[in-house]
Amino acid sequence: MPNLVTLSRRALLASALAVGLHSAARAEPPADAAPRTKLLVGFQDWTLPETVAASGVLAGAPYDIQWVVLPGPAAQLSALYSKAIDVGHMGDTSLIIEQGKAKTPWTAQTAPLQIVAGWRATNAKYPPIVTVGRVAAGVNTLADLKGRTWAYNFGGFNYLQYVLSTLKAGFGPKDYEPVQLADQNATSAAFLAGRVDGFSGSAIVVAEAVERGTAKVLVTSDDLDIPALNVLSARGDVLRDPAKKAALGDFLARVRRHWDWFAVNTATVETLLVEKLKQTPARARVSAEYLKASFQPLDDDLVRREQRIADVLFEAKAIPNKIDVAVEFTRDFNTATVPAAQN
Repeated sequence: MPNLVTLSRRALLASALAVGLHSAARAEPPADAAPRTKLLVGFQDWTLPETVAASGVLAGAPYDIQWVVLPGPAAQLSALYSKAIDVGHMGDTSLIIEQGKAKTPWTAQTAPLQIVAGWRATNAKYPPIVTVGRVAAGVNTLADLKGRTWAYNFGGFNYLQYVLSTLKAGFGPKDYEPVQLADQNATSAAFLAGRVDGFSGSAIVVAEAVERGTAKVLVTSDDLDIPALNVLSARGDVLRDPAKKAALGDFLARVRRHWDWFAVNTATVETLLVEKLKQTPARARVSAEYLKASFQPLDDDLVRREQRIADVLFEAKAIPNKIDVAVEFTRDFNTATVPAAQN
């Protein structure tokens, strides 16, 4: 089984990759054997690395996968650009923001990063992203956030949820107090501790508070027509490398089979979340349902929805450039992730 490794962001940005990464133990190949391809896959937490490991889908893979856990989309993007990882985990709008602020226009041939796969929970009962209010502070509607503190983190669909929620509320920049923190862990901790009155981000991290009635969902990503996909993005040079591209396609197909395993093994997943990730049983139960997902096709409908989002962000001056979202996606891996869907 591939070795699971965590690197600090500082180490990644210093390119000290060789110090922190080691291949999983295995027999030494013959001296004249071709070197095995290795993919460095970034993820923002340990959930997917642990459930993929538990499913056993990577057994016998003819390449090496090494996970690098870095919280937040900004850290993932930094690691991608510095070539500390080959594939990074972020929200489906992270590249909209990257392209939107780029000094040089992106094209399908020159885009430094492209989304290769995306997934989300398909049960509408479990919206991926929410804006919530603290009930004790009297926040029961978006309008109630006027004059209140509102936590968010820059980058990804958490940021998009925040921006579109402010637009839906009709707020201007002076109507509330924005609180920008480093990542979702920090923003959710501030909200749950009562230091801020509103939060935009993953539903999982506030689900227990919503169940207890101490937090109230004000608007969901589905209400705002945000696809809210978790995505994996790869650098252009990785996609142009035949060996790495082939390994990535096989890896994604195995992760697809992992989602099939996940759907019928939620009790096992709950136990794993408690024992390996130290979640409470209540949190693990909620997490297992929210994390039960499947790959979605990267198709014309998705691009249309993402283009609308990019246009809204441009009009709201959240990004300085008007962009073509289509160049941020490659459909080359749809056959691995959603083989029954049309490209």
